[in-house]
Amino acid sequence: MRRRPPSTGSAASVLPARSSGPSLGIAQVSELLRSSGERTLAGNLSTSQWRDTYRSDVSYGGGVSPVDGRSAAFERHLLLQVAQAYYLDDRSKVEIAQQTGLSRWQVARALREARDTGMVQIRVGDPGDEHAALGDRLAAVLGIERAVVVGIAPAAGADGAADAVAEALAGVLATTVGEGRSVGLTWSRIIERLPAHLARMAPCDVVQLAGVVTLPGDRMGSVEVTREVARIAGGTAHPFYAPLFVAEAGTARALRAQPEIAACLDRVERLDVAVVSVGHWSEYGSAVYPLLPRELAEQVGAAGAIGEISGRVFDEAGRPVSPALDERIVGITADALRAIPRRIATSFGEYRARSTLAAARAGLISELVVDAPQAAAIVALDAEAGT
Repeated sequence: MRRRPPSTGSAASVLPARSSGPSLGIAQVSELLRSSGERTLAGNLSTSQWRDTYRSDVSYGGGVSPVDGRSAAFERHLLLQVAQAYYLDDRSKVEIAQQTGLSRWQVARALREARDTGMVQIRVGDPGDEHAALGDRLAAVLGIERAVVVGIAPAAGADGAADAVAEALAGVLATTVGEGRSVGLTWSRIIERLPAHLARMAPCDVVQLAGVVTLPGDRMGSVEVTREVARIAGGTAHPFYAPLFVAEAGTARALRAQPEIAACLDRVERLDVAVVSVGHWSEYGSAVYPLLPRELAEQVGAAGAIGEISGRVFDEAGRPVSPALDERIVGITADALRAIPRRIATSFGEYRARSTLAAARAGLISELVVDAPQAAAIVALDAEAGT
């Protein structure tokens, strides 16, 4: 049976090095060597001579073979062409033997030699292992308990990335939240997609953590997400109707004092799990930024804001930036969030890397579900800081 190499998207990859100069085909190399008196390609060498020739190439790395003065560079080039034909061009050993004048045994020997010398490198593994390793590294960099890294197709776009992270988040909640636990939810482009992927969840109550965010193109608002997740879990929903941001601090205080809202915010102290999203402080990187008057949003940015979670803004060191903005937010405070045992953050996009890093420094997250580009960017930022 003809051996087929794994495709580039499979769990195994074969990596023969391509030559740096113009590549000659097998037939061309064979003819070159025949015309120059290189008996190897004509199949005229004995088994021991063939073996010794290849060993001499490995030992001397070019120049002239000590066996009979033949060019080791020719032999090495043939070795490369045989490896490329077999592993990359999907040719059988019989086809290669016919095209080169080698025997099938000599082709097999050449392929083995290519592997032994490192010309061909074969890796077998689960593609998910790469993301798992990145997740372990990311968790160590951020100083958190767990990081789940999600692979994203290059053409996925923002919607595709948000959807992929939401799907991974659903898996985390379905497998790690036990019966009788209580879960708090904020709103984001990721979290609004959560119910679509959450097929099951242990019975638990679900609490809305922050006021309503209304943006163009919303699929599901804070109240609806809270209710739908509670329905899937077979628990009780605790939503409230109030905007996340109001223009006056006095209005925000009055809203927080309303019995329905106060009851939800009081439940925060008894939560087992909080699910939040990290935003980047910019017009398109945060769900909160567009809600503010532009002058206020720019003032907060000028004060050093790098990111936010549910309107609680922080700088690159994780320090709170704007007490004046905090007074106008209806929702969970940064201190209350830190007190929740499990704080699962979600995020996507390389440009949010510094924001997520700052959120971890602030102690606002204990776990992270994130796309691979942002995960790699965070690890790279840490490496740069260490150099």
